[in-house]
Amino acid sequence: MLLAGGAIFAVTLYAMALGAPKWLGAVTPIGGTLLIVGWLWAAWLYWRG
Repeated sequence: MLLAGGAIFAVTLYAMALGAPKWLGAVTPIGGTLLIVGWLWAAWLYWRG
């Protein structure tokens, strides 16, 4: 999830900076959400032991 979220987040922002359509900005929060979920999952696994 961390890799997918980071890739989606970074690629969409980078593409928009290079002139991609602005609707691509609607996809960026999906990457951010995957990053958050990935970190929460990692923390849960750490505390679980």
